[in-house]
Amino acid sequence: MMNSNPDKVIKLGTELYKKYKGNPKMEISILTIIGSSYSIKKEYEKAIEYAFKTREISQKINDYPTQIQVAGFIGEKYHNLNIYSKAKYYADEAYELIEKHPLPDDLKFYKGNILYLKALIYRDELGCDFAETYYNQALEVYISALKNREMLRFSIADLYNEIASCFLEENKLAAAKESYDKSLYYAVNGDYDLLNAESIAGLGRIYYLQKNHGAAKREFDKAISILNSKKIENANPEVYKYISENYYALGDIENYTSYLNLYKQKTNTDISAKKKSVNGIIVKKTAEENSDDDNSSKYWIISILAILIVLIIYQIVQTKVKIAKLKKQISKDDNTFS
Repeated sequence: MMNSNPDKVIKLGTELYKKYKGNPKMEISILTIIGSSYSIKKEYEKAIEYAFKTREISQKINDYPTQIQVAGFIGEKYHNLNIYSKAKYYADEAYELIEKHPLPDDLKFYKGNILYLKALIYRDELGCDFAETYYNQALEVYISALKNREMLRFSIADLYNEIASCFLEENKLAAAKESYDKSLYYAVNGDYDLLNAESIAGLGRIYYLQKNHGAAKREFDKAISILNSKKIENANPEVYKYISENYYALGDIENYTSYLNLYKQKTNTDISAKKKSVNGIIVKKTAEENSDDDNSSKYWIISILAILIVLIIYQIVQTKVKIAKLKKQISKDDNTFS
């Protein structure tokens, strides 16, 4: 539902949040879902806002698995915005917590989440070679934890899609096909339409690179059918680029132009949304810092005034004491002269 109707998820999540108010773990789970839904809507600033709401709650309870989950969630949101330094900071924080406080068996998949996040960050910054180790480690954690948590099929399928796209970059087509097939295998029992569509589009890309444009079109048509029928808006824009290039190879300039424009539109929308969110975060942070500076200035002024008041009072007291002594001395002198 999150991929096809994030607004509905946000509405349901908000209702659930009211119901479970006072239950920190449930509050964090619900806020995580709401924040992720805002990411799908490309409202990244709101996603970050919800991420930090989860952190605020997690810091009030002495529960390390929850703190690990929250740090990973914040890191993921910063990765969505391509703010890699912040993403790495929170991913490392989560990983250090895992090293210090080993996770119980039923939550060991959290380590897979953090390893996966590290892989995504390193891939974006440095390329697939640097991500490979983390991909494989994450996969190992997920597969070993799958028997206790069926929903990890989604994560495994998603991970295989990422690995396959790396193989595509490296022109290792056989390895890419194997990974896309594995993604489809793990997604087969779940309602994972987005992952299915992206895997099938990946297979289409392989056929394209093999210059089998007819077979590529058949796969691309399947992928588009899934995306359209399920009204999925947040597919990787690369899918539309792949389709446009295949239409160009087939000599269908009309569809080539249509899908190329769709690719540009979705890419530009995402870039604009990220810029807007980053600017919003910077403006908010600057306002907070200015507010802190203002408060700091106020505190300095109050402190200085307090010191001045104390000095004035001290001087008044000292003056009164001196006057009293002077009066006493005058009185004494008068008596002496008398």
